[in-house]
This record gives sequence, C-alpha cells and structure tokens, in this order.
Amino acid sequence: MPVTTLFRRVLNRSNTLADSNDAARATPVDGRSAPVSPMPIASTTFNAADHDAGMATTTRFTSNLPNSAIYEEPTMAADGDFTDTSSLSDGDVKMPIVEDGEKDTIEDHAILESQVAEQEQAIQHGQPARNAGFLRSFSSVVCIIIGTGCLQIPYAFAKTGWIGVIVVVLSAFIGGYTGVLTIKCLYYQHGQRLHSFPQIGRAAFGRYGQYATQFFNYLYSLGTTCLYIILSGQFIYQLVSTLGVDVSKKVWMIIVTLIIWIPVAILKEMSEAAILAIFGLLASVVVIVVATVMSIAHPYTKMHPNEPAPGEDIAIAIGIPVALSSIVFSYSGSVVYPHVEAAMRKPKQWPNVVYTAMGFCCVCYLLIGVSGYWAYGDLVVSPVLDSIPAGAPATISKIMITLHVIIAAPIMLLTFFLEVEQAWQINAQRLGKKREFIVRLGYRSIVVGLVCGVSLAIPYFADFLSLISSIACVTMFAILPIVCYLKLYGHKIAPWYEKIWMAVVLVIGIVASIWGSVDAVKSLIRDVKGGAPS
Repeated sequence: MPVTTLFRRVLNRSNTLADSNDAARATPVDGRSAPVSPMPIASTTFNAADHDAGMATTTRFTSNLPNSAIYEEPTMAADGDFTDTSSLSDGDVKMPIVEDGEKDTIEDHAILESQVAEQEQAIQHGQPARNAGFLRSFSSVVCIIIGTGCLQIPYAFAKTGWIGVIVVVLSAFIGGYTGVLTIKCLYYQHGQRLHSFPQIGRAAFGRYGQYATQFFNYLYSLGTTCLYIILSGQFIYQLVSTLGVDVSKKVWMIIVTLIIWIPVAILKEMSEAAILAIFGLLASVVVIVVATVMSIAHPYTKMHPNEPAPGEDIAIAIGIPVALSSIVFSYSGSVVYPHVEAAMRKPKQWPNVVYTAMGFCCVCYLLIGVSGYWAYGDLVVSPVLDSIPAGAPATISKIMITLHVIIAAPIMLLTFFLEVEQAWQINAQRLGKKREFIVRLGYRSIVVGLVCGVSLAIPYFADFLSLISSIACVTMFAILPIVCYLKLYGHKIAPWYEKIWMAVVLVIGIVASIWGSVDAVKSLIRDVKGGAPS
C-alpha cells in the first residue's frame, strides 16, 4: 500500500476525531458511562482554540467509528494478513475500515502505527511520551516490587513452614490481578483516561474517596522513600565501619539523599527512569543469586557440624498471618503502575508486563526462600545475608542491595512528583520551559529535603514506618483496586467465580494489614523499651 494512502487515512481519522471532540469534552469527570475495554491505544485530541489559549489538552481514546469507544489493534486472519472489516457492524469493528478486497500487510500496518504514534506524540501537551517498550516497563515494575523484601522471604518461611511456598505463589497471582484491575479503573470512562490512583478514588467515591486514596498513596510513596534512605545509610555504615571509616549513619543518610536528589532533579518522566530500573533489576538478581548459592553451599549443618540441625515444619498456622503481611508487602508497587502504563508504547501489553513481573518476582522469592529455609531452617534471620558466611559474597550482596535501594528511591518519588505536577499543571505549556524547570526543580528539592529530615529526626522511625506501610501498601495492593473496580464498573460485570476470587483477595488483604500492623506495633514497643533508636 502506498505511504500516501496510509497518511491520508491517518488525516481522515484525525479529522473525524476533531469533529467529535466537542461532544466528548462535555462528559463530566465524575460521570458514569457504560464500561469499555480497559486497554486502548491512546489518541490525544485537542481543540484549536484551546491550543491557542495555552490550555492543557485531554487525552482521549476514541475511534472514528460510531458507537466504537476504543481503537484496538486488528486481529490476524488465518493466512497471516489483516482482515477487511468493512462488512462488520459498528460494534464489531476493531480497526479502521479497509477498502473492499484490500488487505494490509504487516509491514504497512507497522508504518501506519508509527505514523499514528508520531501524530499523537506531536499533539500531546503535558502528558508523558509513550515510548517505553516491554523491557523498560517490566524493569520499572520489578525494580519497585522486589526491593529489600526478597531478603525477608526465608524468615517468612521460618514463620509459616513450607506452606510459605503457597503463600508466595498466591500473593503473586493477587498482585497480577489487582495490577490489571488498577489500570482498568483508569479507563472506566468513555473516551478518557485517568492518570493516578487519587483520580480513581475520586471517580469511584467522590472527593472523600480522592482524599483517602491520596493519603494511602502519598504515605506509601514518601514513607517508603524514607525507609530506603534509612536502610541504605545503615547498609553503608555497616560496610565502611569494618574498614575503619569513622562516619556516622546519619551522615551517610544525608549523602544517600544527595545521591537520590540527582536523578530526581534531572528526570522529568517515568520513561526517562528506565535505565535506573534496569540497573536496579540487575542488582536484585545478583543479590538473589548470591544468597541462593551461598545458602546451598554453606548450610547450617556444614557451618556448625557439632550442633543439631535446625528445625523445619510443613505448616505453622499461627505464623501465617504475620508472614502473609510481609510477603504481600514484598509484592507491593501498585502506586507506580499508572505512571509506568502511561509511558508504554503499547498499553495493551500491560497485563503481560504486570503478570510477567509478578512471575519473575515469584521465581526469585521461591529461590531465595526455599534455599534459605532449607539451609538454616527456623534459625534463619532477616535479612538472610546475616545467615550466610561473612566474606566477599556477603559483602558484594550488601553493596548490590544498597545500590538497588538507592536506585529504587527516585522511581518511588517520581510517582509522587508526577501526580503533583499533573494536578497543579506544572508543565512547559503553561509555565514555559525555563520557568517550568525552575519550579519543578525547586519543589522537588524541597520535598527530598523534607523526606531526609523526617528520616533523620524521628527515633524508631523504621518500626513506625513498618506500621504505616502495613496499612498503606496492603490497602493499595489488595483492597482499593477491587473496591474501586466494583464501584466504577458495577458488580454485574464480574462473573460469580471472579466475585469469589475478589472476596478471597479482600479477606487476605484485610488480614495482612491487621496482622502486619500488630507485628509492627510489637516491634515498636520492643524498641522503645530497649531504648535504642532504630
């Protein structure tokens, strides 16, 4: 097919979108419409008058066909070509109509997709460019999820016994399912995409739903960043103190904050943080491989041949709730999902991204959990690096996990910054490039400074933050996605068996949140009585 024909179709499609723009803009933010497919390909439309006035545009997901809310990628026919849909009804059409007897080749369709993407990117205002591929999106999700939680999995097995394997696998399924529901909630309204969790809360439950969601969302993002600063400062202090370097842990926390501030000041969008995510992913893989190999090569019975072997159990019922909260926390990262999906070149790949990420984390957790519990049984400690023999492998692992924490912190902060900038329209279109850069750099630097100050100032902060995280992250992970999805789409959209699964996930989320909070309170009381700050 000639390129000019393809380009003409793109222009015709854009004209049709522009003709329907006024009617689409009349849809209220809190309005309700019939549920649509949750994974469209984005098309951004704007009114010329709005553009001249410098107003922000609205991202819409529409097609040029009546009664067709979403432009979807065409399906393949048996012979490998894209089928002609000109004879189908409006409700059945999945792609732009092709002339009778004409078939697009895969190469022609790739050119058309490229032209559409270029058109969309050229007219986007204030929205991130959709240029992240599968690997970059996958790395961003895994970098946030896997974190230091992997080092706690063997200890969680010591609390549950070998039934912890089922808990790890079940949590992975929950994480993938609620991750997909979260993105579906963004697309609930005909012709529009929401941008964040707080907007989902507002759409579902009004202003108070937005406030509640913002509380959990921002508490998790900023609180987890504080925890990362504390942990990385502690790891560095432990590493350098053996070399005779006399620098306090608080000084190292300040240095870590300055390191974190650099990418926070430079990076503007989530897609730009992809290189950080890939390095964070590699660091986590190194830690897991080293911990697994060292556990298998140096079990407790080999390290202490004259002592009895540690105990192992099939199931420890009383420890399951506490371990569940720890394992669920290890899969949490849902506050980042809307921003990762917003940067994807092909947003319809999101289910594949989130399920692949959960599957990868599940395999990693099983490797380190099974090997650690097999090697050290009920005597394993958290983190598991303190159970393996001291030496170069343990030191390398601590260095890599410290790098991972430092890398993950800017990505976590970006989720907060992007939502603030979206809400307050901190963009070059409204402020100009120079003023936008100054405003963005200024307020981001202030927030990073406040986060560092809180981390330094509050004694026992790690335990207190564990309490908050047990409430916030589990709520964002397992409870809010299901509750908001049912509110936005209605309970009739889900079949009976899916409703049962939703009920199971809600119960697990509530139990994990309550027991995690109780465990954190006990740790906090224990530290206060001991009189040593965390």
